[in-house]
Amino acid sequence: MTGRGKNRTYSTIGKTYHTENLQYELIPYQRIDYPLRPQRTVVQFNSTYMELVDMWDFSRGEIVWSQLLILSVALFGLGTCSYMVFLEVNRNGIGFFIVFLCVMIAIIFGMVYVLLRRLSRELFTYTYFPIRFNRKNGKVYVIGADKKVETYDWKNLNIHMDAEVNAPWDVRCCDVDDKGVIQRTFSLPFRYQRVHKVLYGHFEFVNRYMSAKDNKDLSEVASSIRYIFPIHQRKETYKESVQRSLLEYHYDFDDTEFPEKTLQLDWLFVINIPFWLLKLLGRRLSILTSKTPYFPSHIEAQCEIDPNDPFDLNKNPPVPSLIKPATVLEKVFYVIMIIVAILASLSVFALIVDIIGAMRPHGDYPSFFKMLWDVFLLKWL
Repeated sequence: MTGRGKNRTYSTIGKTYHTENLQYELIPYQRIDYPLRPQRTVVQFNSTYMELVDMWDFSRGEIVWSQLLILSVALFGLGTCSYMVFLEVNRNGIGFFIVFLCVMIAIIFGMVYVLLRRLSRELFTYTYFPIRFNRKNGKVYVIGADKKVETYDWKNLNIHMDAEVNAPWDVRCCDVDDKGVIQRTFSLPFRYQRVHKVLYGHFEFVNRYMSAKDNKDLSEVASSIRYIFPIHQRKETYKESVQRSLLEYHYDFDDTEFPEKTLQLDWLFVINIPFWLLKLLGRRLSILTSKTPYFPSHIEAQCEIDPNDPFDLNKNPPVPSLIKPATVLEKVFYVIMIIVAILASLSVFALIVDIIGAMRPHGDYPSFFKMLWDVFLLKWL
């Protein structure tokens, strides 16, 4: 949730930029010798500017399903308490129990309000929150979770790697005033569980682009990009939702642009299939209820693209097949994935019910897991 609130909630905003940050300090326009790592974050790329997704993109959908689950429980509790108040008033009039129930209703109302605010961070908002790096004027334009546009000078940013409590590390870009107090902050899209060379490589990808002086420099940056994610023109496809929601279930993120070389599927994904399905469904709901963001006209005027720009990767994608709609074979594969995920999710739920039933005293309860698979295997025919 770092920085995801409507008020750009970074714990460091308003605090002094401490010297311990210098341990992982990164200097704008100062080259470091690390391989460039775009990490599937590029929305637009050309000679004038480069636009990336926000750092919440790969985890999008998690908030939706988790908060909807809690919200359904809260609404059930609200309905139950309200019904009990109705019954109690008709029986015994207003008493201590009624006061207790009214307090519970007020608490649940508060929970519902908080849950709805958290859901609003992914539903009925923007499909992504773009970070645009203008190489020619050295500016960075950021649309935050509050939908406001902020402008930064790349050369004046204090940049370091940071992490909130129980959160992955990210490359934190801070606007610090003359007194050394952090006024505004944004993060580069890619995050990692620890300080790692890929974080340095992700920073250097952006830094090398902003530092590019000629076509040779631009060519070096462009050659590191394989995936273009053109969601500035359209909403992401189902194929893209499946691919991006799966990325966190791999344990080697050295270069997500070339998964066949560096990514290895984590065997724990088998256990996490129900959670992946919920995340995918939450992501699709989030995308369908949100709208595409646009920068104001005065910023677009500063970001004009040469119609004959040889580095416009949106016109000339590195691998055109990657942004084409899913083929028939891919659609069949995704349908099979969803069916397997649904079966796995229902099986896990049935096993949990069976375990709870086995713990209850007295009675021989039927196995829901067996009943479920009897239905799937058509043994009822």
